[in-house]
Amino acid sequence: ITWCVVSNDEMTKCNQMSAAFQSIGVSVLVQCVSGKSMDGCVRMVKDNTADAFTVDGGHLLDNRADLKPVLAEDYGNGDATYWAVAVVKKSDKSVNLTSAGLGGKKSCHTGYGKTAGWKVPMGVLKSLNILTTTATSCDIPQAVSNLFSQSCVPGSPNSPNLCTQCPNSCDCSSSNANYCGYTGAFRCLVDGGDVAFIKHTTVFSNTNGKDYELLCQDGTRAAVTAYAQCNMGKVPSHAVVVSQKATSATIDRFGPHTSLSFKLFGGSPRDLLFKSSTKLLLPLNTSCSTETYLGASYLKSQLALKCLSTTQSPTLGTLSTLRWCVLSANEMAKCSVVATQARRVSSELVFSCVMGSDINDCARRISLGTADAVTMDGGHIYSTGVQYDLQPVATEYYGSGSAASYYAVAVVKASDSSTLLTKAGLQGKKSCHTGYQRTAGWNVPVGYLVDNTVSNFFSGSCAPGAKGAFPGAVGTKLCQICGGVGANHCDGNNDPYSGYSGAISCLNAGGDVAFVKHTTVLNNATYKLICPNGGTAPTTDYMSCNIATVPSHAVMLSPKHTFVYREKVWNLLNKLQVEFNSFFIFNAQNFQLFSSTPYSNGKDLMFKDSTRCLWKVDSSCVWQDYLGAGYLGTARGLQCMTGPPPITPQPCTHTPTCNN
Repeated sequence: ITWCVVSNDEMTKCNQMSAAFQSIGVSVLVQCVSGKSMDGCVRMVKDNTADAFTVDGGHLLDNRADLKPVLAEDYGNGDATYWAVAVVKKSDKSVNLTSAGLGGKKSCHTGYGKTAGWKVPMGVLKSLNILTTTATSCDIPQAVSNLFSQSCVPGSPNSPNLCTQCPNSCDCSSSNANYCGYTGAFRCLVDGGDVAFIKHTTVFSNTNGKDYELLCQDGTRAAVTAYAQCNMGKVPSHAVVVSQKATSATIDRFGPHTSLSFKLFGGSPRDLLFKSSTKLLLPLNTSCSTETYLGASYLKSQLALKCLSTTQSPTLGTLSTLRWCVLSANEMAKCSVVATQARRVSSELVFSCVMGSDINDCARRISLGTADAVTMDGGHIYSTGVQYDLQPVATEYYGSGSAASYYAVAVVKASDSSTLLTKAGLQGKKSCHTGYQRTAGWNVPVGYLVDNTVSNFFSGSCAPGAKGAFPGAVGTKLCQICGGVGANHCDGNNDPYSGYSGAISCLNAGGDVAFVKHTTVLNNATYKLICPNGGTAPTTDYMSCNIATVPSHAVMLSPKHTFVYREKVWNLLNKLQVEFNSFFIFNAQNFQLFSSTPYSNGKDLMFKDSTRCLWKVDSSCVWQDYLGAGYLGTARGLQCMTGPPPITPQPCTHTPTCNN
């Protein structure tokens, strides 16, 4: 690996790292080259004269077309991010995150161009129209000067008011610069400032926090411990990056190395090659895009800082349409029928259908405003929530319980006595999954198997959609027993073994175990369940023999839609299910909202066929609340890094429309 460095001190440490790797027998040879600056290293990686270097989120955003993150620094939270927050004195109730609440106040910043102290919070203020610029000039420093009466922005350009709050010097190289960095900005607040823009750990590093509060983007305030819910944005940690054109062989060379005789993350001077506060390096999924790694809130704030809009279509604010994103010709056929019936039952929304290439494309379309709704399972709710912040409006209910949830189960043939949910019982077996990143078919069972050290024991698998995420031998093995031909082989939507019924077809065609939800084989004596305790059970005993209880599939919308629009969407869906659901009434049109067989014998089109009815999801329920703490922990690997996200989900309220 050719590592690019930006200074003489980094060159020294890079050479030490290379020698240390060799001393412990790491097979990868590290060579160090000087790019002289971040921009120089970007050019060298782009030109293939260097393989890798470490960047912050800002440089990664600016060069996202050329750079790909492969390792992320973790600072001890189990999640390679931190939170940018706005801190105020608890006693001063006049300050809040509005134009009136910040206008004329004194602001404290870690430094000009710094992420938590400038880029993210000023981007958020711009996106909230608290910072205003002219139509012809995107002059953020001038806008900050106009908003606050005084500021301390160390290292700032020559703009009015940006250094008037600094007591000695606005230059961080000066020995009198007491207000630089995180601690300096907090000291500025203590000494007379009104608001400090810092990261979430700064308050606890300097005080017990009882005299301070956070400003939330909705104009409210919260305790300093509530940074996960009340913040200016989630900031990606520094990342090791390679060229977007790097081969899988190059990417596979990267990984954490902890048994080193020198301080990989420490030493003096600080922050050489890696941040000194780094605890370990987290390897990222090969399918992790730069946009996914940076996250939706960070992208939004940084585009706003450049006076660019994240809303690419004016149709997002239009409250007269409901454009449903579908993934196949069969689903389009059903959606067209639903659209016809929707016109019969409601005039508030015009229902139409748009085709997406896959579920991630649908999420992207919803985020951009070229589609409005799609149904997702928990895995995709998690992964697209991280990237696009989509929110649930309705949840599928499958009966036999008091909650909108289902059970992820492991199914084998009733005649099979050798396949069990143990190390010995799975070794050498063939596994069938509904799809890569699907909840019951991948996230829950694979999370369970990894935790129980049995993930390497399958001799072959079918996990539709895995080929693109895992190039090379790993992807080949995960697609080995799929049934598709040509381009359809292991395709997430078109392989005949995709989905719940597809996983059972895979089992019938020679697989040994299928990971599905409990209703897939309910009351079918041809199969049985294998249990975490090593035993087996009839398919009816799913409540005592399952891998996990998981949230039901949900209808997802853009977070930018209003409460009124959400209500219109729910009212339309509820009218459709009341009129066209056999649970409520048999209709003369012979159309069933939760049936797919009339459409070329399709399965689970728009909604799961096993859905009894839709329940309303309360508007206060965000996607993290909907998934719940247990599932968020299981799905931690869906975001690029391991470890649970540092949030505390709140109870989520659903309104039942049927119960049995």
